Amino acid sequence: MATMTRAPKSQRMSFRMSDTQETLIRRGANVKGQSMTDFIVESACTIAECELAEERDFKLPPEQWKAFLEALDRPAAANPALHRLLNEPSNIELANPRR
Repeated sequence: MATMTRAPKSQRMSFRMSDTQETLIRRGANVKGQSMTDFIVESACTIAECELAEERDFKLPPEQWKAFLEALDRPAAANPALHRLLNEPSNIELANPRR
């Protein structure tokens, strides 16, 4: 999602974090093979793009808007595969069972 261009970097940001947060971010950057700066900027841009996407609106002609609302009002079709997926324990839950 994050835009990955190699534009010149001319802006600087400075912020504080806890030791735990720094360790977590450093580990994440290492796993991705990125510098902490690149990891933080990419992660922040991805989240910002998601947040902004939720704020965007769209316009439809009246007939299409009516059809859109009708589609939203229709009951969802049964989806056994989705039901199974949402009811199975995740890999994380399987690896870390509650005691």
